[in-house]
Amino acid sequence: MSSPRPTRLPLTQLKRGDRAMVADSTLSEDDRAVLHAMGLDERCTFTVCRASANGTCIIQLEARRLGLSPELARRILTRPCDCPDSSCGASDAPTP
Repeated sequence: MSSPRPTRLPLTQLKRGDRAMVADSTLSEDDRAVLHAMGLDERCTFTVCRASANGTCIIQLEARRLGLSPELARRILTRPCDCPDSSCGASDAPTP
């Protein structure tokens, strides 16, 4: 039996193909607002295209991709999700 996955992982610790949701962050309000404007907030799921502690992290949100610096990605805590589509977890995400 495998051990359960942690409930929160920094984005930089996810692997290519992993699906996740934003669980929390230590982002500034400005950074949070910019990411929200690009579609990344606690209500969406994304797929990891590339995650790295030293290089750009690339995630896919529906039909668009975002490149995030490792410094920014390290401060985004995620909740892994095994759902196959973007509707995963939308109903249990926190409301602003």
